[in-house]
Amino acid sequence: MTKIVNVMSFLPPASKYYNGKSHVETTYRIYQPDNTPDNHPVLVFLHGFNGSSKSWAYQFSHFVGHTIIAIDAPGFGGSQTFEGDMLAVADETAELIKSLVDKKVVIIGHSMGGMLGQVLAAKHANLCSALILSCTHKGRAQPKDTPLDVATMERIQQRNVLDDKEYGELRVGKMLKGVIAPDIFKFLTIVAGEIRVGGIRSGGLNMLNLDTTNLLSEISIPTAIFTAENDIVVSLEAAAALKAGLPNAYKIQLSDVGHAPYCENATSFNAAIEKFIGTI
Repeated sequence: MTKIVNVMSFLPPASKYYNGKSHVETTYRIYQPDNTPDNHPVLVFLHGFNGSSKSWAYQFSHFVGHTIIAIDAPGFGGSQTFEGDMLAVADETAELIKSLVDKKVVIIGHSMGGMLGQVLAAKHANLCSALILSCTHKGRAQPKDTPLDVATMERIQQRNVLDDKEYGELRVGKMLKGVIAPDIFKFLTIVAGEIRVGGIRSGGLNMLNLDTTNLLSEISIPTAIFTAENDIVVSLEAAAALKAGLPNAYKIQLSDVGHAPYCENATSFNAAIEKFIGTI
């Protein structure tokens, strides 16, 4: 538990951004060092379906020379849910980023956050200097009127009847396979245990309807695709389709980790980010 407490202590407090145009409120965390070298880009982290801005504690503890922003998706953390697809979420995210910094940023999106990252890089290219896509795919490409799938409806039912600890442990057990280090399991359980029904419904619908196939050709910034050797969430076919749509992307497979490489082996995940940033 000591490791969890220590890494969680690096998390800045959550702040709120109110968009006066859309009247949507989004929560985020930001760390700004006293002096940031010019060659240290702003890093913006977008979490996955089992996460929140807290997911990036290991990155806040490591990238202390960078300005870091971690954003809660609609219905996650303290962020408000609203009517709108992933393009609308990208618009809200872009407005938030522009309110905080006046330079281009590196987008690091994991899983669901990687889907959002693809839309941001295509539709808000003037905001992004580079893109890192971790354990993600192009979306489920279902028509707008398609109801939520069985798996997402099960998540909602489970969230309604389980307490935070039970729900968090269930989600982590379905996200990773094999033996999970106790400190990592505890960390992921704490984060997943705070997820709300509104976030499950919003994120589930947005991923269900999204298809970035026609957007990938619009991504002109340096891009990296991280895959994980033991990922049981993103299929090999889905990962391959994303890679095929971004043939010039820098590609790296992270060894001995599953669908949460950012904390399962934060050292290798952070080193991969640094290596890619060093190429742009």
